[in-house]
Amino acid sequence: MFSLVYKSVAKPDFTLDQIQEMLIKAQENNRSLGITGCLLYHRGEFIQYLEGNQYKVLTLFDKIKTDPRHKNVELLSYEEREERVFSSWDMAFENFYGENAQITHLKLMVGEYLDENTAQKDKHPAGAVFWNTVGSILEARHSD
Repeated sequence: MFSLVYKSVAKPDFTLDQIQEMLIKAQENNRSLGITGCLLYHRGEFIQYLEGNQYKVLTLFDKIKTDPRHKNVELLSYEEREERVFSSWDMAFENFYGENAQITHLKLMVGEYLDENTAQKDKHPAGAVFWNTVGSILEARHSD
C-alpha cells in the first residue's frame, strides 16, 4: 500500500462551503480509484494523507498540485505501508471547529506536524504514529 502526505495553503477566499463541495467530489473520485485518506484543515492550511495504488495516488497528486484553490503544495512524505490507515474512509475530513478533548488533541498534533514537517520527509516514525492516531480519533468520533 502506497501512502503520500502533502500540505498546502488554502486560497483566502476558499470558504468552508466550498471545501465541503470539494470533499464530496473527492470522496466520489477516490471511491472509484480505490484511494482512501484524510484531509485536515487547520489555520488556513490543508494537510492530506492519501493511500492506495502507487500509480493512482501519484496521478491524483499531480492533479491536486495544479488545483487553483490552494497554493504552496509541499510533499511531506511518501512510503509503502503494510495496510491502510483509513480503510473505511474515501476521504475523512476534519476542520477543527468546536472544542472538546479530542479536537484539542488533534489541533495540537496537527500544529506540531505542520511546524515540524522536515522530520516527516525522512520517514520519521512519528508520521505513522500521527496518522494512526488521527485515524483512531476520527473513527471514534464518527462512530458515536
